[in-house]
Amino acid sequence: MSSRLLKSNGLLDPGHMMRTLGIHSIPTLDIHEPDALRHTRAVSTASGPKSVRLEFAEDGVGLSCAEADARGLDELEVVVRAWLDLDSDLAPMQGHFARDPLLGPLVRSRPWLRLIGYLNGFEAAATTILGQQVSLAAGRTFGGRFVGAYGNDGPDGLRLFPTPAAVVEHGVDMLRETIGLTKSRAATLFAMAESFDAKNFSGTAGIPLERAELLALRGVGPWTADYLQMRGRSDPDAFVPGDLVARRALNRITEREASRLAESWAPYRSYAMVHLWASDPLAPVSTDSPKPGASDNRGRPGLQPG
Repeated sequence: MSSRLLKSNGLLDPGHMMRTLGIHSIPTLDIHEPDALRHTRAVSTASGPKSVRLEFAEDGVGLSCAEADARGLDELEVVVRAWLDLDSDLAPMQGHFARDPLLGPLVRSRPWLRLIGYLNGFEAAATTILGQQVSLAAGRTFGGRFVGAYGNDGPDGLRLFPTPAAVVEHGVDMLRETIGLTKSRAATLFAMAESFDAKNFSGTAGIPLERAELLALRGVGPWTADYLQMRGRSDPDAFVPGDLVARRALNRITEREASRLAESWAPYRSYAMVHLWASDPLAPVSTDSPKPGASDNRGRPGLQPG
């Protein structure tokens, strides 16, 4: 077993990192062990998928992999550091929010919250759609079915997240029949897979579709586009003004008011979202719920961040 400590730029908040990873964990894709502050999943690399075990501490993340030599660990380190936001210097963000009447106390209370992204851009998009209008448990169930039906076997009994091409190959009807999705949600997920596949998506982090291309997909509205900008692209200055949990933390102001208020939080608006989500005492996850008829066609996104 090869291992190394990935030192972070500043401290970490292991509890928050584990909570975020746990919210997004999917059966067979992840092994999540919150009591041990340990998370395991398959990570795709140029030399093939590797089973990676991560152990979280305040000063960094322990990375272990049985299949990797020193060069392989170097490659894994680059991927994991970007995924977990280990290199960001949070001091400028902390200073920027120091005098803000709302965010100042939140940041002082938990100064080391980081913007955890996704290893796979299609995973970000697909799991967001799978979590629409369902509970957290149902979203995980759909995710597990999706990975089981379309993913490939990985190392150590783990599965690899499905490729867009695998979804396109089997057609939209299989999504409804195998995953148990509604007709509209299956159509949205299938259209997303087609769009990723048309971009020759390689399975890496990042979203290959521009905002306008996302919004052109039926069932994808501003909330989804904003969320994918934030966590799918790891943009430090994205904001999701339509998110109900964030707006609840902002005294239930309107979407337009939230967007206007967030202008003063640039260029760290994504970190503002992370702190607003983490401060919510009522829900373990983001429970954004657009008004009836909203273009996102969403009720309760079960796989959204805390």
